[in-house]
Amino acid sequence: MKNLELNEKSLVYHLKQYRAKKFLKYYPETTSTNDIAKKMCHEGKNKELLVVTDYQTAGKGRTGRSFYSPKGAGIYFSVVHEISGNEKNFDLISSIAGLAVRDTLYNMFDIDAKIKWPNDILVNDKKICGILCEIINENGRPRYVVIGIGLNIEKIDFPDELEYTATSIGNEYQGKEELDHNEILVDIVNNIDRYVIRNNALNSYDNSDVISRLKAHSATVGQLVHVIKPDGEFDARAVDIDVNGGLVISNAEGTSTLTSGEVVHIR
Repeated sequence: MKNLELNEKSLVYHLKQYRAKKFLKYYPETTSTNDIAKKMCHEGKNKELLVVTDYQTAGKGRTGRSFYSPKGAGIYFSVVHEISGNEKNFDLISSIAGLAVRDTLYNMFDIDAKIKWPNDILVNDKKICGILCEIINENGRPRYVVIGIGLNIEKIDFPDELEYTATSIGNEYQGKEELDHNEILVDIVNNIDRYVIRNNALNSYDNSDVISRLKAHSATVGQLVHVIKPDGEFDARAVDIDVNGGLVISNAEGTSTLTSGEVVHIR
């Protein structure tokens, strides 16, 4: 059905239904929505910016990886939030984006997704969504954060190198709910706004509910992990999520908290 595919008219309709005040820029095809959003931020066109595409020719993942984003099979978008510089819990932004996607998958499709630290979304240990947060500086200080999200929706025959590590809503969902790309996207955007704007999670003195939800839906806590950092690699056990969304790890060297870097689950 045409109205279920990603299109500007339906996106505008759902943004109005959710009362989401966004400056929508829709592209049937582009390189990377994060790149477009960052360029527009530098041009001053950043107020409530939401950049959406049906197909990325140069989708980006964390640590410089590419993101597989075939035409018509998923949603690929970037939403911009302004940074005041006084946020108490800014490191939570990446985890909040992960929770927002997780909430949409569960509430719309009863898919019990898990969050691999810091923000990959897994279903049955397969990646269904990737998130890339990038900071835009202005006058030497952080001014905006661009939250880029790529979510696999339709049933996909993944290439051989992704067959056992990637999945989609269509590959996992057994119900009869239609896969409306537009509503799914706007629901995720609304969930991000709910955490960041309406619940003020980045400025709250008490984020115990957010941290509790991160722990409850973590795919990483309790796992043996291989930690990859710029200054070295080592193995550890993930034991907790701290108050800022950092991953608490423990090994023979003691206990420490990761606020950046990469972890690989050791199976």
